[in-house]
Amino acid sequence: MLAAPVLPALAGPVPELPVLAEGEPPAIAYAAQGPEVSGGASLAEAPLLEPGLHRDVLERGGAESGEDGTVKYYRIAVEDGQRVHAAATIAAPPVAGGLPEESTPLTLDVSFLTAGGEACDDTGRTDVGESQEGDGPITTTAVSEAMGPDGCAGEELFVKVAREGPKDREDPLPVELQLAVQPAGLGGGAPALEEPLEDDGARPVAPEDPEPLEPGRSIADATEVAPGSHVLELVPGETALLRLPVQEGQRLRWRTEIVSAPEDEPGQLSLRVLDAVRAPVAVNGGRSAIGSAGTVRGGGMAAPVDLGNRASDQDSIRSAWLPGTHTIQMHRMQRTAGADPAGDERVRLILTLEVEGDPADDAAEGPVLELGDIRTGPGTAVVLRLAGAGALGLVGLALAAAGAFVLRPRRT
Repeated sequence: MLAAPVLPALAGPVPELPVLAEGEPPAIAYAAQGPEVSGGASLAEAPLLEPGLHRDVLERGGAESGEDGTVKYYRIAVEDGQRVHAAATIAAPPVAGGLPEESTPLTLDVSFLTAGGEACDDTGRTDVGESQEGDGPITTTAVSEAMGPDGCAGEELFVKVAREGPKDREDPLPVELQLAVQPAGLGGGAPALEEPLEDDGARPVAPEDPEPLEPGRSIADATEVAPGSHVLELVPGETALLRLPVQEGQRLRWRTEIVSAPEDEPGQLSLRVLDAVRAPVAVNGGRSAIGSAGTVRGGGMAAPVDLGNRASDQDSIRSAWLPGTHTIQMHRMQRTAGADPAGDERVRLILTLEVEGDPADDAAEGPVLELGDIRTGPGTAVVLRLAGAGALGLVGLALAAAGAFVLRPRRT
């Protein structure tokens, strides 16, 4: 089993976080979760963090789109051959009265540095969410280069998180920071498919419960659901988060059907899927007009989940590589200020989630990606190991709830 590095204790108590703007965000809005931490203003002042979920506050935005406001630094212990996956999620509260006509962007920049200040990024950042309007949760992910002689030197890696854009520029906003460590020598093999599958979505299935589901308001406390249909009701500015496990050899498919909606410009709805390190998974989702009753949308993963998909030339296939918890993020866009208030009425829809296929049966016992505690509820765990794929069918849901999952190199 992968041995976790010994982390020295921080010197002194964690500094208090800045005070957030007055008033709590409405219950429908995204709500940042996680243990509090205060990032440093320099590499030297960066606190040492373990893999897992952390929550900080970024005090100011930038004057213009893409311009840095508050910048903070964190560090994590690493060993040769390891990589670090970092994700940061920020959300501004819904605007009373609706969004202004001119967009006010909100984004984050996440990057890696060595102790010497040299860049250590393997891939560019990936943004997920409605960043141009700063509407709802916006997540940025990045992956470091491998540590060691052929990559980045050092026993610590530094994570830089910068708040960008003028959205609520003078208001401190909470940010979730999730860190994970990828072990050295993670196997994979060839991609599951050469070309991406085209998928119109899951089959229509009646929901077992006709009442609306209570969704989570953070990726960290997304409501766990089983495959099937679920009723949701959303108002403008509302974020709904659900999660379920998708293991290697399986493929997630989805379908939405509008049951009722305001007749006058109800706005737009977005659906996105994130893996266990909050990286986006291509499922033909995104943002679209809500439409009238009976409007159907759907899609699915471009390939079954497979570690080998990381080697694909197709972005959509490459995104479906990480087995374990997958989060479905739905957000109803805020409407423009001055729009007819009749369009603010609730939209009722049926969301169908289908997990196609069985867990792969050609996988051997192997190392895990160290996630740490990434859930805010009870029962979180750090490292698990299973003896073969047969156990996956029995404990898939337990693994998702625990916030840890098995990465199983294929036999060669």
